[in-house]
Amino acid sequence: MENSSKEIETQVSTKDFLKGIFKFFDLLGRNWRILLIGLLLGFTFELVERVTVKKAQTFIARMTFNLELGAEGGGGGQLGGFASQLGLPGMTSVGGDLFSRTNFPLIIKSRAVHEMAFMKEVEVDGKKMLFINYFIDSSDIKTNEWAATVFKDASPYADYEFTKKRPEDFTPRENEIILDVYNKIVGMSEIKPVEKSSFIEVFTTTTNEKLTKVWVETLLSATEDFYRESKTKKSRQMLAIQEARLDSLRGLMQSSDRKLSRLAFDNPNVVDPNGALQQQQVNRNNSYYSQQYLTQLATVENLHRVVLEQTPIFTIVEPIRLPLFTGVEAGLKDKLGSLVGLLLAIVYVVIKNYYREVMND
Repeated sequence: MENSSKEIETQVSTKDFLKGIFKFFDLLGRNWRILLIGLLLGFTFELVERVTVKKAQTFIARMTFNLELGAEGGGGGQLGGFASQLGLPGMTSVGGDLFSRTNFPLIIKSRAVHEMAFMKEVEVDGKKMLFINYFIDSSDIKTNEWAATVFKDASPYADYEFTKKRPEDFTPRENEIILDVYNKIVGMSEIKPVEKSSFIEVFTTTTNEKLTKVWVETLLSATEDFYRESKTKKSRQMLAIQEARLDSLRGLMQSSDRKLSRLAFDNPNVVDPNGALQQQQVNRNNSYYSQQYLTQLATVENLHRVVLEQTPIFTIVEPIRLPLFTGVEAGLKDKLGSLVGLLLAIVYVVIKNYYREVMND
């Protein structure tokens, strides 16, 4: 008896639950006019707000590229061979973990790369300027982060103009400005790999269309410079040493050539046999310097080739073209306004119905 009574209670409660759902939808159907009015009011409110209230429009730029880090085997092997010949061991590995694919998003968002980008000269509408100055003048940092509020005055940074210099030469004030700009602009960019490919995409969103395009291109150029300087650093250091040796040999060879030319001119008129011996010694030294110079020249040429092989290549497969897409999806806010109006109308109908039931009881 007890089990059968529990089953009856369960059936009755399920029946009541379904009846409540059907009753709710029946209530909405009988008040469809109110729901329609709420839907239209929400759409109208959002439409009026969009027309009357001027809002900052954002622009999205996307660039797709492929990164080739250069020849690890060929260039590294040649560099290791040169290092062993020149008595400089420990240079068989040129790449390292710094250039792994997983580190790329961290590198491109690093302050070091951004500072290189800030100091790059860009051309906008035929006018050349540093990117940091262009960003301060064209972004909304003056009206947002540096604008005057009830609690603070307007920032004096808005009127500052940078001159081209190395990041380590920045003054304390310039470092403060750079930090403000970096904190603002680093959040505007997003880097992610393209699925099932070696391509990488960079997204940037700002309130200025031209600024968005220029920033993505400048950031990629600065990243390429950073990779090139870092990856070829050891090879370029060795190249500088070998070029210095080459210049020294060139000076010795030219000096020997002048001595040999002078002795060849003077010896026919000289009776002393030491003159011929001296000419023979200078001629021997000149041959030695010439041979060493040619060998050193080949070494320098090989190192130039190694640097070229180690240089990373950024191949852009999807460049940025104007006009850019806006950051707000067309019609999205209108749909949200209509949905809010519909929900408010449903709440009104339900409360009104419950009120009537309570008053009737």
